[in-house]
Amino acid sequence: MKWPGGAFWIVAAFAAGVGNYAVKQVVQGLDDDLTNVRKKIVAEQKQIHDLTAEWTYLNQPELLADLNRRYLGLVPIAPKQERVGIDEIAIRSAPAPLQSGPEIQAVAATAMPPPATKMAAATPPMMAPAPVPAAVAAAPPPPADKAKPVSLDALFAQVAGSR
Repeated sequence: MKWPGGAFWIVAAFAAGVGNYAVKQVVQGLDDDLTNVRKKIVAEQKQIHDLTAEWTYLNQPELLADLNRRYLGLVPIAPKQERVGIDEIAIRSAPAPLQSGPEIQAVAATAMPPPATKMAAATPPMMAPAPVPAAVAAAPPPPADKAKPVSLDALFAQVAGSR
């Protein structure tokens, strides 16, 4: 009877040692995970601190006033501009149609490639191009000898002037 009792206690001690080792490994893994999470928290808090400092810098009234003056040109609203309800807001009128000058027509005529006849024949009916208005189709193309290249600045100035 000595052998079975002694063998039982040896197996029980061995099982306790293996269980203790397994629990130790799990706890060390969880401790490593906790350490990594704490490092990430510190990094996120540092990033939040840096972004808060940057936000505070960018929201300085002097800096905002300078940026407004340089890029936007906004002014404070007058008391007569304030509205109480949506009914008091004026409805914006429709914008006037753009008038195409000879420079724009010349650029449009030279910038667009001629239509491909093979592609037009292969186009299915549902993808056919929209019909061209009569006013645009009736406009004669400018003479080739008078068409000169126009700078983008001149085009932008003309479009801005028509508004």
